[in-house]
Amino acid sequence: MNLHDLRSASVMHAAALTLLFTLTVSTAALAAGPGQLSEGMRGGPGAQVNTTSQTAPGVPAGAPSQTGPGVQQGPGGLAGPGAQQGPGVSGSAGSTAIGPSIYNPSGGMLPESTPVTGQETPLFGGGSLTMMYGRTGAQMLSVLLQSKEGGLVVVDGGWEGDADALLEAVRARGGHVNAWLITHPDSDHAGALCNILGRGETGIVIDHIYCCLAGVDWYNAVDPGEAPFITLFKQRLALPPLGMVVDIVSAGYQISVPGIETKVLNNALFGTEEPAVNNSSVVYRVEMNGVRILFLGDLGEAGGNLLLQSVPREELKADIVQMSHHGQAGVGKNVYEAVAPSICLWPTPLWLWNNDSGSGYGSGSWRTLETRGWMRDLGVTRNYVMKDGDIVLR
Repeated sequence: MNLHDLRSASVMHAAALTLLFTLTVSTAALAAGPGQLSEGMRGGPGAQVNTTSQTAPGVPAGAPSQTGPGVQQGPGGLAGPGAQQGPGVSGSAGSTAIGPSIYNPSGGMLPESTPVTGQETPLFGGGSLTMMYGRTGAQMLSVLLQSKEGGLVVVDGGWEGDADALLEAVRARGGHVNAWLITHPDSDHAGALCNILGRGETGIVIDHIYCCLAGVDWYNAVDPGEAPFITLFKQRLALPPLGMVVDIVSAGYQISVPGIETKVLNNALFGTEEPAVNNSSVVYRVEMNGVRILFLGDLGEAGGNLLLQSVPREELKADIVQMSHHGQAGVGKNVYEAVAPSICLWPTPLWLWNNDSGSGYGSGSWRTLETRGWMRDLGVTRNYVMKDGDIVLR
């Protein structure tokens, strides 16, 4: 999670717009196999849109961002400009459109976030995938998958500041989490779960938590700034009853809950190549209603190359991919080529999507624009981005 250097900086509380987007997509084209969704699934005329918009109580739309502990930080000590907009941008935080003059270093028009559209036949056959909107204004990853059979899987969860919204979402889905998957223990991924485990009674039930963690000494050596949080997280993981936490998942490990099958594709890499903690991300391939979703966490280039070397291409192919490291400076283009997705999930706030370090569109040194160009080159036409609110695919 090295978009920032100073993890004790403040958490941004941008205007807390919570937009719920409901997407219904056809499954007719899935017969071609994972990663081969046909044009019939890519939307177009006649697609249905259900959109509701709500501003959190007490937070006026467009309110200036504030800071609090643990924000992701960019070059020059910036915590990310939150809802700032660059050239050619119209709309407000949480609902943004980019004008035609888009800076693109690789040439050609960059793909924009996909309007929430759908067709009548559900993608998940009565189930849903929800990518949560970050309540702190910073990058994070929090996804809930619920099958038509009632199985519920949570992936990561976001910052400590995202815990309340996540708990509300879990309770709204029955309050029973069959499997909680942690890709790696950075605070923008595991902070919410750490907070929840420390609360005691929360009104939810968690059957199992899955992860793969190194010893504290390794985290102290490779990332001393994040090590105190990871130490706390490991202590919190020791609180639940014996057997609830499975902290040694490895390649080939399989997790079955009603209507959802998950397979671990890699062994966590505990090396020294930077960013070391990101490269320790566990890759989970989740399948629901015949649709494959690949979660890469914050896997970096070294971890991505090792993934390509150790996993057969057919095992990597997926219909939906979570963009590694929030869509920039993660795995290389070669990994996305192997995955061959039709839909991309970007756990990316507005400032990072626009590569805006505070001076407008394209002013930052992040690599989001480059990654967006890769997805254009690969022909991906559906890019669902956290900046637009809670994204719900049905």
